[in-house]
Amino acid sequence: MSPNGTATRVFDEVHIGKGVRPVAQHGFVAVERGRLKLLGSDRQEIVSAPMSKVAAAKARFSGGKTLAMKVAGTRYTVSPGWGDRAGKLLRPGRPERVARDTEELLGLIEADGGTVERRDA
Repeated sequence: MSPNGTATRVFDEVHIGKGVRPVAQHGFVAVERGRLKLLGSDRQEIVSAPMSKVAAAKARFSGGKTLAMKVAGTRYTVSPGWGDRAGKLLRPGRPERVARDTEELLGLIEADGGTVERRDA
């Protein structure tokens, strides 16, 4: 349980980038006990920080599909649900799932003490 009473939440099929370089095409974001973890496709930790060290906003010009995040001082782009798979094919995610997961992740960050900038996508 996180400090606000929510259970651990793991987002899968997350595209994680650092600048223009992709770090994980099918990564994971875990929110657990007031911490945020970015995990690679192999579930190895990329970065972890308490929510007080996390800032996020919808990335401009992404249509609400990508979050611009700062985790422990390092900037990342995070797109929950963007690395969706259909069998062996990769597709750019189902828009309704991407939008829902992005909003849920922003809500969890905010609820656990992170900084969320609300602006139009």
